[in-house]
Amino acid sequence: MTINKSFNLSGITLHSGKHSNISVNPAPADTGIVFKRNDLKVSHGDTIIKANYQNVIKSDLCTKIANKNNISVSTIEHIMSAFHGMKIDNAIVELDTDEMPILDGSADEYVRGIESVGVKYLSSKKKIIRILRPIISRNNESYIKVQPSEEFQIDYTINYDHQSIKTQQFSFNFDQEIDYKKIISNCRTFGFKHEVDYLREKGLIAGGSFDNAIVLDDHGIMNKNPLRQEKEFVKHKILDFIGDIFLLGSSIKGSFEIYKGGHRLTHDLMKSIMSDDSNWIFEDHAPYNLKLENIDYIEEVSVAI
Repeated sequence: MTINKSFNLSGITLHSGKHSNISVNPAPADTGIVFKRNDLKVSHGDTIIKANYQNVIKSDLCTKIANKNNISVSTIEHIMSAFHGMKIDNAIVELDTDEMPILDGSADEYVRGIESVGVKYLSSKKKIIRILRPIISRNNESYIKVQPSEEFQIDYTINYDHQSIKTQQFSFNFDQEIDYKKIISNCRTFGFKHEVDYLREKGLIAGGSFDNAIVLDDHGIMNKNPLRQEKEFVKHKILDFIGDIFLLGSSIKGSFEIYKGGHRLTHDLMKSIMSDDSNWIFEDHAPYNLKLENIDYIEEVSVAI
């Protein structure tokens, strides 16, 4: 499935503090999610970056991908989460810098953009990865376990030594896009003031503010606006995971148990899954039966990239 027509968004980037303008465009079946840098004076094909786990080059503070020409785009996890959550398998994202805008720190504006233009079914069947046996990725006490399941299920636990978070756990069944929209999509990224100050001294997160993140100090939440959701902190971690796991190139059937996860651990898990053909299999599925208002049914869409 793809979007019905293009939409545009713009805003500050989190890490570099630059202004980023993006255009999200329809794409034919089997395109997948593709990023295209329009700011570079290089040949057309050299600016294309496929959203795939094999292209990940950085996964500490955000997810960054690059092509064979070392042309990159970073902080893609929120738009990837919106695509995955809204069942968009094919899209071309054009941008005029090397980082996606942080917007409000969630996937909400991307979801609203998709809803504003509607979606198109494509004629080809959708491929879903089915997990065939248990797999685990671990880093000290942090881990992600995945087991075979008929659904995409996420059970996520975080633990922070902070009075406003402590231990939060949430289970999410990835079924209908309406659940993703209502429960997950508007949950914002968060950080601690002492970490923010340290990173800024190093020239990082130059675009971070109360407008695009929840910031906590020793006394609590510093933002004037209240939390948007109960357990917003762990739900944002689920939002990130939904985006990162979509770098497999397909939706997935598996039950994930995550304890103190993060971008790097998810990327390690994807490599482990795909390293052995006995871990997984492709299944063909008919297009999603979505309940969005603006849906077109077409045989194909053609867009040049």
